Amino acid sequence: MNPLERPLRVLSGTIAILVSCAISCCAVSLVESPDTVITHVEALIRARFEHLAKYVVREHYAVYRNGAAETAAQQTVEATYQKSTGITYTTVSKAGSSMWLSRAIEPALESEREVNDVTTRHQVMLTADNYEFKVDPAGDSVNGRDCFVLDLKPRRKSPYLLNGKAWVDARTYLLVRIRGTQSRSSSLLAGLPLITRDFAHIRGFAMVVHEEIEAHTFLFGQTVVKIDYDSYDIQRDERP
Repeated sequence: MNPLERPLRVLSGTIAILVSCAISCCAVSLVESPDTVITHVEALIRARFEHLAKYVVREHYAVYRNGAAETAAQQTVEATYQKSTGITYTTVSKAGSSMWLSRAIEPALESEREVNDVTTRHQVMLTADNYEFKVDPAGDSVNGRDCFVLDLKPRRKSPYLLNGKAWVDARTYLLVRIRGTQSRSSSLLAGLPLITRDFAHIRGFAMVVHEEIEAHTFLFGQTVVKIDYDSYDIQRDERP
């Protein structure tokens, strides 16, 4: 297997489940106790899987190589998620190097399918089953929003769990940003890619709108995959 292929398969999907959208809650202040913050965040992450019945979104993948301004490959897909079955894709368009389409984008899509499977979701959720949390007392601001900052320490080594930080809106407990590296690399030659994911609040959920994965490999140098998500159509499950 190409040394870059496995990390990119894992990362896109990993982050997709690891920081999955939460349902909005009541307003709070930055003086909230750490235990209260963690309790609310975990409860909302779990509730997300109950209340997000379906969504459709357009995803645009772009691969950049060694600092080049032009893309090496691009692909646009329409993704359909359903709580009962996971995620499927329909290709809208693709262009560029067939090598990078197959070695970067296609594995990333396959990874997202894997981690959205109903049998594996619980293994990558942002919960105390998978992470030790520590709340940074200083807080932070992201895109004009006051945030709690959670330090994330995985309870086990896994390419699906990240060492890093999560920024959580101090008023709603919705995820704003997550950034980190794999707790275990998918390849000895790939190192630990840096992943950043930004969220927007749509219909009471935190939905990812932009993701960047930066990987360095011995054979291929630097590769950056940028993913933009737009035109969300969300269906909620209001059943108790």
